Amino acid sequence: MPDTRSTLRRGLAAAAALPLLIGALASCGYGSEAKGGDDTKPAAATGGGEKLSAPEVRIGYFPNLTHATALVGLQEGLIQKELGATTIKPQSFNAGPSEIEALNGGSLDIGFIGPSPSINGYVKSKGSNLRIISGSASGGVKLVVNPDKIKTLDDLKGKKIATPQKGNTQDVAFLNWIND
Repeated sequence: MPDTRSTLRRGLAAAAALPLLIGALASCGYGSEAKGGDDTKPAAATGGGEKLSAPEVRIGYFPNLTHATALVGLQEGLIQKELGATTIKPQSFNAGPSEIEALNGGSLDIGFIGPSPSINGYVKSKGSNLRIISGSASGGVKLVVNPDKIKTLDDLKGKKIATPQKGNTQDVAFLNWIND
């Protein structure tokens, strides 16, 4: 079981990755198709109050520590600062596959999602609906058990295992572990 110091260190590392995410958000295409006269300039990513070419950006995330980058970026206004006067519409999800469905269905523009649903969604859309533009955290996938009761795979026989959704990162990681 990880200690509090290790968990805090991971959370801080995720928050430290925020500038990379903000750079990725700033370069994800909003503003690149702006129409105008000869004096048209790209929208500044410094929060100068100028709207980008999209009136709003719909961002999906999970309301938990593994999505600290999104949580901190939204709560502290860091993402809003990068998007200027463009409105952010955040939406929380419980698991990656449902967030991928929202992206594929057109009800989200950007999503913070684990690697398994991201890659699955990208492959299923043949790269036509989704672009994986950045990583923002690592080390968040864990199988949490009582170490006094579960020490080996054999100890799981007859037990129920819960993951947020079939096909999410924890589900895929668990299936890979038992396969190995």
